[in-house]
Amino acid sequence: MKRKLQLAGIFMILLLVFIIGLKGTFDGFYGFYYENKSYQKPLAYRISEDITLFKPVSIFASYTGFDTGYGFYAPNVASDFVMIFELKDKNGNVLEEKTMPNFKSKESRVRYTTVFNMFLDKISDRNRYDRKYYQYLDIIIQQIAAHVMKENPKAASVTTRLYLYDYPSIAEFRKGKTNESLILVDEFKH
Repeated sequence: MKRKLQLAGIFMILLLVFIIGLKGTFDGFYGFYYENKSYQKPLAYRISEDITLFKPVSIFASYTGFDTGYGFYAPNVASDFVMIFELKDKNGNVLEEKTMPNFKSKESRVRYTTVFNMFLDKISDRNRYDRKYYQYLDIIIQQIAAHVMKENPKAASVTTRLYLYDYPSIAEFRKGKTNESLILVDEFKH
C-alpha cells in the first residue's frame, strides 16, 4: 500500500509538471504569434489553464517553482552581445546607426539574436578551436553587415562593432552605477 501511494504521488507530480509545461508552451506560442490578435483557445489549452488556476495547484506550483518554466534556470546568453552597424555615405558622413537588420517577422528577429550564442567563442580561449572557426565567425558578421548595407541605398560603407555587455557588479550597483557599459570585442569595416 505504501508503495502504491508513493507511485501515485510521483505520478501526480509528473502530471502537474506536464500540465504546467503544456500551459506554458501554449502561453508562449499564442503570446508570440497572436500577441495583438484575438484567437480561440484550443481545448487542451483551456483545460491546462483551468487546472493551473485551481487554487491548490496554483499554490503548489508557486511554492515549488514549477510555474517559472525551465527557462528560469537557463542563462540568457543571447542577450549578452550587441552588434552596432554604423552606415556612412561616400563622403564619410554617418547616415544611421542600427543594432539589427530590418526583419519582416518575429521569427527572423529571434533567429538573428540566437546567432550571438556563437560569438561567446570569440571571447573564449583562442586555442580551443581551429583558426578557421574564428574566420567563419568573422564571415557571419561580415555577411550580416553586407545585408544591412544593402538596406540603405545611400550607404557606401558600414562599420560593424560587436560589443559585450558589462553589467555593474553588486558593489558597483550599491555605489550608484546602474547602467551597463559595452566592451568592444571586434570591429569590421566593409
